[in-house]
Amino acid sequence: MATSAQKFGGPWSLIKVETVGAYLGAFNTALKNKGFKKVYIDAFAGSGDFQFKARTASPLFDEAEVIETHAGSARRALEAKPPFDRLVFIESGAKNANALSKVLLQFPSANAAVLRGDANTEVKRVCQSINWGSSPGARGVIFLDPFGNSVDWSTIKELAKTKLDIWYLFPLAGVYRNAPNDWAQLNTEKRQAITRILGTSDWESRFYEPPRDHQSDIFSLLDAPGPSVSGTAPSKRTLNVDGIEAFVIERLRSVFPFVLPPRRLLGPTNAPLFSLFFAMANNSRAAWGVARPIAKHLLENT
Repeated sequence: MATSAQKFGGPWSLIKVETVGAYLGAFNTALKNKGFKKVYIDAFAGSGDFQFKARTASPLFDEAEVIETHAGSARRALEAKPPFDRLVFIESGAKNANALSKVLLQFPSANAAVLRGDANTEVKRVCQSINWGSSPGARGVIFLDPFGNSVDWSTIKELAKTKLDIWYLFPLAGVYRNAPNDWAQLNTEKRQAITRILGTSDWESRFYEPPRDHQSDIFSLLDAPGPSVSGTAPSKRTLNVDGIEAFVIERLRSVFPFVLPPRRLLGPTNAPLFSLFFAMANNSRAAWGVARPIAKHLLENT
């Protein structure tokens, strides 16, 4: 593999690309004789390969640290069998985009392109340019694997207008960090970041809901500067990681007709890092029936 592989992540990174990569082959097989154009969009495509440090058994020592190189989502999409009819790789970084362009040279028969630019802008533009109608319209898969809280809710809403299957590595830890336990530390920047990724400001009253058995009075109603259910300003976040993830599921189901429970990916200390979601913008129950068992199996077993 290329020496220009990105250096990031860990075993959880391998889980996400193996899950999505396995789905791509199954997706193309299911649509092989349906007459649709098969499209793949990678919103944060990277360089094509990635590396991370891993610990492994050694004959001389109990453990040793090694550098592992793995195919990224873009390379796996290019290798998908049957192949996609069109592949769009979006990458903002010049170094990664150049490296990925070289990877494309290894697949001369692929109808693939690397687009330099902001993922939110380019995803919207690409989706609006595709005919998602009946055959010979397009069906496809998009992988959202953002850096931090990079996916705007406006992009999610645009995807809901398509016929795409969506794999979304939601930055659960990023939202959790921006929602401090102490409500007084929730500043404007953090509020805006969470609102942009979730598409609503309602999250604040849900994350910091005051105890329902609190007896409020007229003075607490007048003095409360923030969200309130019982009439008093909250002081501590009342939702844990499970509650935050459940709120994200609720938000995604408000725009997509089909969303599976996610797989939570953990870091080296078993702290939650991401939630890997599968959703479908296609409102066809027949399509759900095909995709659901495949995606569910991969989420639970990869």
